[in-house]
Amino acid sequence: MCIVCVCITGCACVYLVFCYQNTSAGRKPDRYGAVIEQVHSTVDKDGDGIDDQSDILQGALEYIAGKPKYKSRYYQTGYPDDEYGVCTDVVANVLKSVGYDLMELVQKDIAENPEDYPLEEPDANIDFRRVKNLKVFFAHTASP
Repeated sequence: MCIVCVCITGCACVYLVFCYQNTSAGRKPDRYGAVIEQVHSTVDKDGDGIDDQSDILQGALEYIAGKPKYKSRYYQTGYPDDEYGVCTDVVANVLKSVGYDLMELVQKDIAENPEDYPLEEPDANIDFRRVKNLKVFFAHTASP
């Protein structure tokens, strides 16, 4: 499974987990594990023995469990280094924990396709945290 498919699947899982965690008192037990075929990625980017798709979902659950507080701030290192963040930080941090550096991947795509991004001047520390940029990035890198 290509990195793009893993990222798209992971992002969808992260989004659903985030929405569920913020609208429910707790995570309901999985009633469908024995009914619905479990699909796993053949990629293990970080070499931890867990496929990327499962790793992304687990990372999302762990990140959300920390109950990060929403605050839009600029960080000199790109990634937030405190308990604050924005919605895209869920995706970025989970992908980073699995072995994909979203900041680096977005900057590479911006350099290759600058005309597609709504930017006056690229800034690696913030570009990967902006939804408009991520929409362009995933449109470029996602494959059906």
